[in-house]
Amino acid sequence: MAYLEFNALSTVLCSSFSAKIFLPEMDKLLLDDERHEKKYPVLWLLHNEGGTALDFTAMPVEKCAVEMGIFIIAPDAQHTLGTDMVYGPKYEEFLSKEFPAICRNNLPLSKEREENWIGGVGTGAYGAVKAALNHPEVFSRCVAVDGIFDMDAICKKALNGGDTGICHTTESLKAVFGSIGELAGSRNDIFALAGEGKGGAFGFALSEDWEYMEENLKLSGILEGTVLSSGHYDDRDLQFYEAVKKGLSWVCGKGEK
Repeated sequence: MAYLEFNALSTVLCSSFSAKIFLPEMDKLLLDDERHEKKYPVLWLLHNEGGTALDFTAMPVEKCAVEMGIFIIAPDAQHTLGTDMVYGPKYEEFLSKEFPAICRNNLPLSKEREENWIGGVGTGAYGAVKAALNHPEVFSRCVAVDGIFDMDAICKKALNGGDTGICHTTESLKAVFGSIGELAGSRNDIFALAGEGKGGAFGFALSEDWEYMEENLKLSGILEGTVLSSGHYDDRDLQFYEAVKKGLSWVCGKGEK
C-alpha cells in the first residue's frame, strides 16, 4: 500500500496546493502499459473543516484504493468549504476543472464521467455534493460520509454569537459566502440546489449516532439518494470507520445499491 504527496501550482487558486494520492495495488495496474493507454477510475475526496488531506491516512481510504483498483485523490481544501469564496480562492472551479486536469497530466486517470466520482467527510461532504450538483458533466456519483450540510443554520449560529461547530467564525464565513444572513435559497444553500434535480447518483454513509443525521436524511430524500448505515458499534470511532468503508464501496459501485 502506498500514497504520494503531490504539490503543484494553481492559477485558479493563485497559489500552490497540496494533495494526497492513494494508489491502487500493483496487481491492479497494467505495468507493461508503456504507452499509458489504460486509464483508471478516480475518487476526488474532500476532508472535514479544520483538517487536511492527511486526515485520510487514519481512515480506510488507502485500503479501499488498493482493493478496488482506483485512485483516490484528496486535496487540501484550506478553509473554503469547497466553495468559490467571495473573498478568497475559487475552490469549486479549481476542484471541478483545473485540479483534475493537472492530475491527469501526471497520472493515468480516466476523463470519463462514469469513472469520475467525488466524496467528502463532514463539511467536505457539503463541498462534494455541491460540486456534483453544479458539475454533473464531470462527476457521475457522489458520496457523503457523516455530512454537515445546513450552512444557513450554521451562519445563523454565527450571527447570534454561538459556536458554529465547524472551525469557522462569523468573519471567516463572510469570507466564504459574503452576506451570511441571506444564504437560504442562494446557490450556497445545498437543499435549494438539490431541489433543481441535477446531478447523478448520491450516497449518504452515516454513523448510527451522527449528530447531523436529520439534515443528511432530508438531503437524501430530496436527491433520492442511497442511505448507508454504519451499523451499531459502541465505539464512535468504529462507527465512523465502518461508515467510511461503506461509503467508498458504494461510490465505486461495489456496495449497497
